Amino acid sequence: MSQLSVEVRPFKSDDLGEVRRIEGGAFTDPWPDSFFTYMHQREPDLFFVALHGGAIAGFVVGELREIMFSGLSHQFKVGHVVNIAVDGSVRRSGVGNRLMDEVEDRFKQRNATRATLEIRESNVGARQFYKNRGYQEIGRVRAYYKDEDALIMSKNL
Repeated sequence: MSQLSVEVRPFKSDDLGEVRRIEGGAFTDPWPDSFFTYMHQREPDLFFVALHGGAIAGFVVGELREIMFSGLSHQFKVGHVVNIAVDGSVRRSGVGNRLMDEVEDRFKQRNATRATLEIRESNVGARQFYKNRGYQEIGRVRAYYKDEDALIMSKNL
């Protein structure tokens, strides 16, 4: 599929219905509305929607984590991609890359040095998508999903 013209903007509460529709089409165990609302309240500048032709074509939800090591006087920040989904009708057309560009840029603006995410081990297409963006598999979380392990992927920003 050719690359679409996509505009990315911050999520607004009115977007929840379309975000929920895309989430339901992308995942077998979709998030409840309350989690999207919580993430929007917690990290409003890390929750974006992608628009194509005026319609929501995808979304990404990020968060910033601060990691401090015991006994060390410094801490560092890690951006975490909590959730991303693209409408099935426009997958492989650049929407996911635009969303990832936006959230990774925002992580950098907030002084994060790494980005991380979890992915279903069986999701070969998404694993390749992230590998193409520079992410590497660095670990595993047993039973992260109801029926499957997750792989942890990370990259330097």
